[in-house]
Amino acid sequence: MISVHRFPSLYAIALFGLMYAAPAFAWQMDELGAWASKGRPSAVTYSRGFSGSCIGCDLTGRNLNGARLAGGNFGGSHFSGAIMRRADLSGGNFIRAEFDRSDLDNADLSSGIFSGASFVGAALAGINATGANISRANFTGASMARAGLDGANLAGCNFTGVRGREITMTNANLTGSRFDSAQMTDADFSSANLRGARANRANFTGADFRLANLSGADFSGAIGITRAALEGACGDENTKLPDGLTLAACRGRR
Repeated sequence: MISVHRFPSLYAIALFGLMYAAPAFAWQMDELGAWASKGRPSAVTYSRGFSGSCIGCDLTGRNLNGARLAGGNFGGSHFSGAIMRRADLSGGNFIRAEFDRSDLDNADLSSGIFSGASFVGAALAGINATGANISRANFTGASMARAGLDGANLAGCNFTGVRGREITMTNANLTGSRFDSAQMTDADFSSANLRGARANRANFTGADFRLANLSGADFSGAIGITRAALEGACGDENTKLPDGLTLAACRGRR
């Protein structure tokens, strides 16, 4: 009888299939008992949760449905094409991580750090990203219906071509963000900071901008914005809105 303990490669092969069935994973420890710090893991073991560091890991195309990655350090890791529905990424470090074309529907990103991350073409419907730092992230072409990003730092984000029906961004920092060709129907931007934001050919039908700061923002090429939707919102001399719409000066508001 062959022992998997004498042949570690057989141990890795035997466990490889678990990553498609287990709801969460942990990287195998080395001889010193330390977690692997980078690279594609050679083996995975079943675990109820994950904590630790896996910087720059290659997890492209993996089945991570329901995985618990809360509080982990995955900076610069690759999740492109991964299936991560209902995964828990809350409070984790995912700086400059790649999630292009991944499925993160209903995942928890709350209070996590995703600055500089890429979500191009990703499925993000129903995510909870409340209070997360997602500044300078690229969401081009992503599906974000009913996503919750209240209080999130979204400064400098690219939302070009996003499908964001009923997305909520109340009290979010959206300074310098772009919404070109985005479909943001029934979105909630109330009390958001939209200083310097741009939205060319974007659809904001039914969106709420009440009490938002649009100083320096250019929404002149957008459609669907109404006077009622701008109640209490403010701007400055550089604010550009569709014809017929004006705003009061912000007078020191953030």
